[in-house]
Amino acid sequence: MLKLILSRLLQGVLVLLIISFLIFALLSAAGGDAVTILDSTRSSEETTESIRRIYGLDRPLMERYWNWVAEAARGNLGRSINLQSPVSDLLWLPFLRTAVLAAAALSISWLVSLTLGIAAARRAGSRIDRLCSVVILLAASTPRVVLAILALALISSTPMLNVAGPATNSGAEIWSFRVVLSAIILSFPLVALFLAQTRVAIREALDEEFVRAARARGAPEWMVLLRHALRPAFGPLIAIFGFSLGGVMSGLVIVESVMGWPGLGQLIVSAVETRDIPLLLGATMVSAAAVMAGNLAADILQRLNNPRLR
Repeated sequence: MLKLILSRLLQGVLVLLIISFLIFALLSAAGGDAVTILDSTRSSEETTESIRRIYGLDRPLMERYWNWVAEAARGNLGRSINLQSPVSDLLWLPFLRTAVLAAAALSISWLVSLTLGIAAARRAGSRIDRLCSVVILLAASTPRVVLAILALALISSTPMLNVAGPATNSGAEIWSFRVVLSAIILSFPLVALFLAQTRVAIREALDEEFVRAARARGAPEWMVLLRHALRPAFGPLIAIFGFSLGGVMSGLVIVESVMGWPGLGQLIVSAVETRDIPLLLGATMVSAAAVMAGNLAADILQRLNNPRLR
């Protein structure tokens, strides 16, 4: 287990270096920078160039990149050029908001998938099994952006849910509803992924010899399902959970931008628009580190669930 953790950490450092360099190179190739975009209409060219020299934006790409890596290794993610604040301070609250939204989406997807998947696996070819096929098709084929736009239209047309309009509910209730609605939108592709795998994995587990032996001994059906069938079925589900975290983070950018949720996704979009490299790098590194931590947790859970892997 220790070897696994150390190898994943070393791989994570390499991945973060590659991601950070790609962001540096792509934003530099896009033309312009944060100072040029912010001050092109408000300051003279000489003033803009002097500000660029202060922030080191006039230096070569590799020199700026290695300076950032050296500072990041000491825990300093730099200072946002656009917002004039330390990047670490700007990331904390959006990260918590994004974590709440992602946790809610994963919880919804797991709850729906396990409930429908268990029922469909026990009754192959039944109505609930056919319903699962329809749910998988709809969830996999409907883009998140379409769902987010429909949800935004619902919020805008309902006075009780619209923050800008007259409302009888409190602001906390309104934002709680938006979190739930955003989490449901974010969970749609996950439901398709988890439900398809849950139905197959539990159906295969129920056909195993040890499950048949438990039934032959007279064990109740709920005990056969919970104690004997679910554990081997959890293996592929845990693996898919690790792989799905990247999709969750990419979906957060779309859902947060459309729904107006001030999380990491919206912060990344704002940083790209203003060419704020320190802020974009900080937000991307936090997102990538969270995905890698989730993958590591999935690997550890797989080994705890399956003694043969250990």
